Amino acid sequence: MKEEKVEKMVDGSENKNAGSVDNEHNIQDINNKNSQPKTFEEEKTKSAEKAVVSKEAKKRRLLILSGCLLVFGLVLIVVGVICFYFVTPDIDGSPTNLRVENYEGELYIVADYQEKYDYQFVIEALIDGEYVEIDTINSDKNALNLSEQEILLNAGNEFRFKVAYINENGANGDYSAYLEWTKVTPLDKIEVAVNGNVISWNSVMFAESYLVKLTHPNSLQEDIDVGQELSYTLSGSGTFQVYVVAVGGEGFYSSTSSLITITI
Repeated sequence: MKEEKVEKMVDGSENKNAGSVDNEHNIQDINNKNSQPKTFEEEKTKSAEKAVVSKEAKKRRLLILSGCLLVFGLVLIVVGVICFYFVTPDIDGSPTNLRVENYEGELYIVADYQEKYDYQFVIEALIDGEYVEIDTINSDKNALNLSEQEILLNAGNEFRFKVAYINENGANGDYSAYLEWTKVTPLDKIEVAVNGNVISWNSVMFAESYLVKLTHPNSLQEDIDVGQELSYTLSGSGTFQVYVVAVGGEGFYSSTSSLITITI
C-alpha cells in the first residue's frame, strides 16, 4: 500500500511538472504572438515608419554635407579676395605723355615706356555727340599701331584714347588722362639720302614744309625749318644724327624719315 501511494505521488508530481512546462510553453507562444504583427496592415505600417525614419536621416546628412560645402566655398572666396588685394603687387601710377606719332607713314598711340608693365589701350569714338568705347587692346609694347585698327576706318573722325599699365597677374592700374585726336591722312613716307656733308630727301605731296632735326657731335639738338627746300648742308666735323620731317597741312599728319648717323 505504501509503495502504491509513493508511486501515485511520484506520478502526481510528474503530472504537475508536465503541466507547468505546458503552461510555460503556452505563455511563450502568447508572447511570441504578441511580439509579431497581428495583421499584414501592421507590418506595412512598421515598414513605412522605418522608411520615413531612413529618409529623414538621409535629409539630415544631405543638409550637413551642404552646409559643409557652403562653408568651404565661402572660405575659398575669402582667401581669394585676400590674395588678390594683398598678394597682387600694386601698380605704380599711370602712363604719361600719351601722344599720336607718325613713324614711317603709320600712326601710333605712344606712351612713355615702363619696363615692368604691359599696356591696355582704350579707343573711343565720338558718335552722335557722345564718346563711345569701340575697342580695348592689351599690348606688351608702349605703342599701338592705329593704322592696323580697321575699326578706325568706319568710326568717324573724332577719337580719344586712354591707357593703363597691366601687371603680371592681368590687373590694370589707373588710366592716363584722355588724349583727343582727329583722324587725319598721314603724308607719304620721306626718304633721306647722304652725299658727303649734304643730306637730301624726296618731295612729299601735301607737305607744307620740311624740318631737319639735328643732333650735333656735342649732343646739342637743333630743329631747322628749311621751308620747301629738299636738301641741307651740314657744317663742322664729327658724328651727327639727323632725321627729316615732312610737315603736313590741315587734314594731314606729318611724316618722319628714319634716323641717320653721319660722320664727317
